[in-house]
Amino acid sequence: MKRFLFYILALLLCGTAAYAIAYDRPLLVDFSPGSAEVPVQPIRVKIALYDWTENLEVKNAISQYNKTNPDHIEINVMDIAADVYDDTLNMLMTSGQGPDVFSVDNTWLATYVNKGYLANLSAELNTADLSRFPAWARNYAHSSLFRGGIYFMPSSVDTVRLLYNKQLFRDAGLDPEHPPLTFAAVKEAAARISQAGEGVNKYGFALPAGDSQDSLQTGLEISNTSSGYYLYNYQTGRYELSVYRLWLQMVLDMKHEGSLYPGEALLKRDSALRQFADGNIGMMYATSKDYVKLQEYMPKDDWGVAMPPVADSSKQGGGALMMIPHSPLVVNSSAPSREAAVKVWKFLQSGEFLTILFQQALALPVVDGILDVPGLAPGLGHFKEFVPAAAESIYPLSPQIMDQYDPSSVSMEPRDSGDRPRMQLYLQILSGERPLDEGLRSETERLNQMLDIADTGYSFQREEYIYPDFDPHNPLKAESLESRLSKGQE
Repeated sequence: MKRFLFYILALLLCGTAAYAIAYDRPLLVDFSPGSAEVPVQPIRVKIALYDWTENLEVKNAISQYNKTNPDHIEINVMDIAADVYDDTLNMLMTSGQGPDVFSVDNTWLATYVNKGYLANLSAELNTADLSRFPAWARNYAHSSLFRGGIYFMPSSVDTVRLLYNKQLFRDAGLDPEHPPLTFAAVKEAAARISQAGEGVNKYGFALPAGDSQDSLQTGLEISNTSSGYYLYNYQTGRYELSVYRLWLQMVLDMKHEGSLYPGEALLKRDSALRQFADGNIGMMYATSKDYVKLQEYMPKDDWGVAMPPVADSSKQGGGALMMIPHSPLVVNSSAPSREAAVKVWKFLQSGEFLTILFQQALALPVVDGILDVPGLAPGLGHFKEFVPAAAESIYPLSPQIMDQYDPSSVSMEPRDSGDRPRMQLYLQILSGERPLDEGLRSETERLNQMLDIADTGYSFQREEYIYPDFDPHNPLKAESLESRLSKGQE
């Protein structure tokens, strides 16, 4: 019996061995999991935008891009408050922690290029890419200030307008279909509106100078270009602020007469827009990017949009009204993945994304004919009145690079030193702390001193900012002195 069991066991072992040899498989059951597909790690691209990011449709577009792009790119939006955007961006860039794709104020472009912060996109942009943009945008981006490279392409603009409350015009006995065309007419209308609204806190005009960078640069400096006035003389290459005497005197007169909304030095733009929407302000300057905020406050009265008034009737059509290229998008030269960053840059510049911005009244795109496509205009009544007119134009850059040569400081880092003293001066004049003529003369001397000091350095060439044949009616047609010299024409 034992011998029989031995034979049976031997046969089983031989059969098992033969099976293993024939099929070359392990005898033990394999409990290890099957090979699973390894998920692809996304390429994260940090972006920073001056505005737009809180809009729901913009958020949805970015989210959809993250889900559907075939390159596994994930856009991460950095949260930077608009009122400290420029200062925060400067700090991040100088510390090497800057975003991969970001919008940068036009005044900082030359400085950022000179410091090597921005990627040259020339190799990534072909003829088809560039042909989407108007000629002025290509010329603007190809300026000699940018070392012959392409670091940005302006895809949208901001425009400046005068808002006015038609109901307050009616109450004051003014024609609501004929807004003021001159400074004198603005002052008269403001006085009549304030008199008609006396006792119920209605004011003829508001200047939200608490946001001086926006309100004073747009309401004062940019709006005056339609009179042919600008603080920088492109023909001579010198500054002259006396051209703003009439505008500042207009505001001083309104303040003296009680027709200027009180507390202008502390009044913020959002607060002024809310007061305008509530029917407490007769007139104020605004830009196209203010439109959405105003609509959020749901104006209770009928209101209108007009071109900025001129100094006097003789200055009507004195110059093209300056448009402001929206803060251009750029790519950080130190982005960990340049290829991914450029793809995100192209997505944010695409016709599809810019159409969303236009339909949300967030931007006025200058590419792909978006402004002219029927049915694309946003369903927001007055926004079409902010669309650029024939009498509007981009202007050549003025010498912003000189701001880093402020003799009152040893700091060589980018900052707004050239603009802030000028804005503070306007506030001091309006508050009565500085005499009008003396203040403008003093700041003119300071700005020209900045030019002279900058001219002693290596990164600034005065000739790049001088246009001997500059015509304020066609600001972009003039050729710079530096370009002429390089051609041997002088």
